[in-house]
Amino acid sequence: MLNLPPRLLVLVAAALAVIPALTWACSAGADVFTWRGFSRFSGFAAAGLFAVSMLLMMRLTWLDRAFRGLGHVYQAHHALGVAGFLLLLVHPLALALGAFLVEPAAALRLLWPDPSSATVFSGWIALLLFLFFFIVTVAQHMPFHRWRRWHRAMGLAYGAMVWHLVAAYRGSLAAGLALGLVALGVLGFAHRLLVEDPPGRGLRYRITRVRRRGPKVVDLVLEPLDKELRFEAGQFVYLAMRDSPDYQACGESHPYTLTGRPDDPCLHVSVKSLGFCTRHIQEVTVGTEAVVQGPFGGLFPAQAQHRPQVWIGGGIGITPFLGRVSILAADGPPIDIVYCAGNEAAALYLEDLRELTRDRAKVHIHTMYEDTDGLPTVPAIESRVGSLEGRELMLAGPPAMVESLRRALRAHGVPASRIHAEEGMAR
Repeated sequence: MLNLPPRLLVLVAAALAVIPALTWACSAGADVFTWRGFSRFSGFAAAGLFAVSMLLMMRLTWLDRAFRGLGHVYQAHHALGVAGFLLLLVHPLALALGAFLVEPAAALRLLWPDPSSATVFSGWIALLLFLFFFIVTVAQHMPFHRWRRWHRAMGLAYGAMVWHLVAAYRGSLAAGLALGLVALGVLGFAHRLLVEDPPGRGLRYRITRVRRRGPKVVDLVLEPLDKELRFEAGQFVYLAMRDSPDYQACGESHPYTLTGRPDDPCLHVSVKSLGFCTRHIQEVTVGTEAVVQGPFGGLFPAQAQHRPQVWIGGGIGITPFLGRVSILAADGPPIDIVYCAGNEAAALYLEDLRELTRDRAKVHIHTMYEDTDGLPTVPAIESRVGSLEGRELMLAGPPAMVESLRRALRAHGVPASRIHAEEGMAR
């Protein structure tokens, strides 16, 4: 597989998406320089961008590896979707402007959803549905389970766009390519909806141990019921509980970091109560079955394994380091672990880290507590671990903390290639 930067892959995806539009432009002649031509180009481009965006909804391990994290895949999905939406707005406006310059009355007819014209009416239905769902799904304070339902419902807008393409189809090569790409997008959406999202899909496991780590954190151990999952330290899985006599599952799958050793047939995960489903999992019981999809991610790239490292974990974000530290070689590179927490009582895994590193002289543990030390900053980190020059940095924790540290490290002169963060623990 080509080892391309995620941003370059986004450009490749965008180039694939605009192939129908470019095909039309190559055959349109002088019409491409008119408002009507610009409208058609934007329409084909919007359809292609939406189609590729739909394909990037799929939670596939090869996409995760290619984009170096599902987070980058979802960012590409979002970016192409927004670009498609903007071009979708341009499409009718450019068409109406071109008509207005010739005959104002014709422009009004285009801007009014006429049920007698399948082409115009289907286009307006698609536009209004996309507008509605776009506004709803960018809401940042909506509970995840509601946001997820609305996001799935955007398939209705996509279906209306397919209707518009079919109604406007005139047998051209560009339209045929657009319909083919859109059909792939439909398959991608269906794969996500029917294959990946249902909680019954994946490898079957059963919970054998439940440990209440704190008032809002529970540790789970799961044994395989059929095929074992092969993974690397620092990766995560999507896990969904199934109903049992003593437990009613929430019906959703969510990402959780694997905290155990890769050679352990059982899976170890820690769940913090952050929303409806994770709050519900705090009450799960031994014997409950679960299904697992993955693994995804990779916090520890191969090229960084033999260099001095600094691991910075915030809150529950310290858990990716538990499995990794348990397999470190005694003659490995020096590693400093900075455990950030609200206070000493909130550092729930500190003793686990100390126990795992007891016989590893090159691994040093440092703590930063917000109530006494403030938020983690680059100067505060360097005061504990020394200079960051020439060292690999692994970040895990709340997204706001990780992004803030990433920006601060870049401003401090740390190359982006030496900053590694889990890029998949997101919507």
